[in-house]
Amino acid sequence: MNRNPIYLTDLLLLRDLFAKQNTLLIIDPLHRLIGESTEDVVVLERKPESGFDNAFVAELNDIHQLSFYLNNNNAISFSEMAYINNPDGTIRWFFPLTKGVPGHLSLYNSVSLKAKIYKWVSTVAGRLGQTRLLASGILRMQQNLLDQVKTVNDITPEEDISFFTGTRGATRKVVMEIHNKETTVAFVKIPVTPVSEELVKTETEMLKELNKYDFTTLSLPKVSKKIDGHARLSNVKPGITIPADRITAIHVKALAELYALSHERKAISDSTAWGTISANMEWLKRDLLFTNGLDSKSTGNLIKLLRKLYTTFSAGESISLSVSHGDFTPWNMYCDEQRLYVYDWEMSRNGIPMFFDLFHFTYQSTILQQRKDYSTVKSSINLWKQQPLVQQMLQKYKINLALHEKLYLLFTVSYYLRQYLNEKELLQQSHWMIKAWTEAITDQLETVSNTSH
Repeated sequence: MNRNPIYLTDLLLLRDLFAKQNTLLIIDPLHRLIGESTEDVVVLERKPESGFDNAFVAELNDIHQLSFYLNNNNAISFSEMAYINNPDGTIRWFFPLTKGVPGHLSLYNSVSLKAKIYKWVSTVAGRLGQTRLLASGILRMQQNLLDQVKTVNDITPEEDISFFTGTRGATRKVVMEIHNKETTVAFVKIPVTPVSEELVKTETEMLKELNKYDFTTLSLPKVSKKIDGHARLSNVKPGITIPADRITAIHVKALAELYALSHERKAISDSTAWGTISANMEWLKRDLLFTNGLDSKSTGNLIKLLRKLYTTFSAGESISLSVSHGDFTPWNMYCDEQRLYVYDWEMSRNGIPMFFDLFHFTYQSTILQQRKDYSTVKSSINLWKQQPLVQQMLQKYKINLALHEKLYLLFTVSYYLRQYLNEKELLQQSHWMIKAWTEAITDQLETVSNTSH
C-alpha cells in the first residue's frame, strides 16, 4: 500500500462537484493514486508546460496536502480545508480550516459513546484553533471554484460550507452543511448516482407534502426552492436534545400523527409494500453471484428462508397502511422533551404497513448501534408494544402486529439483499444484519408452524 494513498473515486467526486465537465488531470510524482483511470482522467508525474486547458487539476505532490484548481485559470487565491478520512483511507469530510466549532459536526449525529467523544474532542480542538491536528490532511481548493459552488446553490458570501462525501455505493450523495457564525442553517444534498437522484427527489416531494400539515410532536425539515436541481433543507436540530436511541412515547406520538393523516386499509396485494416485495423476490430468483465477500452459504440460506416466509401470506388479507419514513433510526432524528425532529426522508413512501418504522428502529439500533442479537430485538419489541398509545393504535386500526412484523422482514430483507448483491464492496454491518435477519425469519417461520398445528 502506498504511503498516504489517495483514491481516484474521491478525486472524481471532487471534480464532479467543482468542475463537472472538465478533464481530471492528476499530478502524482509520489505514486499515491489508487484506482483505475477512465477516458476523462490523465495521470502525470509532473505538471505539463502546455495543453490540458480547462482541466481540473489535482496535485498530490505533498503527502500532507492536496491542491485543486483549473489549469487555465490565473486566480491564485486558495481556501484551506481540513479533510478527514474513513478508516479505509477514502475522504469522508472536508470543511473550512477556521477557528471555531467545525461545521462538519452538524453532519454527525452522535448516538454512540465513541461518536460523542469524537464530537467533544473535535469541538475543543476547533475552539482552540487546532483542528488540523485531528485532520488526515489539508485540502486546498481554488477560491473561485468554491465561490462558484456557493453561487450555484444560493449560498451567501457570509455562509461557509462543510462537505460530507457520502457512503460508497449506489445511493451515494454529497451533503453540504451550510453555516453562518457557527450556526448550521441548512443542508443541500447533491446526488451523484441515478439511484441517489431518485432518493433526493423522493425526499423533496414527501417533505413538501407533509409540511402542509401542522404537527404537534413531529418536526420536519423545510424545503426551500430548488437550486440547480437540488433542494435546500432547513436544519431541524433543536437547541437542547435528549437521547433518541430508545423508543419512547414521543416516538410513538410522532408516528401516530403520521398515521392519523395518511391511514388507509387495503388488501396486502394492493399495497405499495407488496409491489416492492414481489419485485425483489422475483429478482432473487435469478442465478446470483457472490463476489463481494458475501458468504454464499449463509446468504443462500437466508434467501431460502425468505421464500418460505413469502409463501405464508394470504395476499388478499386486509391491512392498515400509512406513510412510512423508511429509515426511522436514532441517527436520523433528534429529540427534546416535547418533539421528535426527523430528517433524511429519502426512503419515505405511502402505502406501507403501519409500525414498519418502529420495527426498523428496533432492528437497526439493536444490531448496528448496540451490537446485540435478535433476542434483544425481540425483547425490545415486546416492551414498546405494551405502551398505551401503541395498544390504542393497534385497536383503532385493527392491526395484527405479528403479521406486520413478518411483512416488515420480507420487505426490508428482500430490499437490502438485492442491494448487497449489487455492491462491489460490503460494509461489515451487512454481515451483522444477515445473521440477525436469519434468526428473525427462522423464529417467525417457527411461530407460523406452531400456530398452524
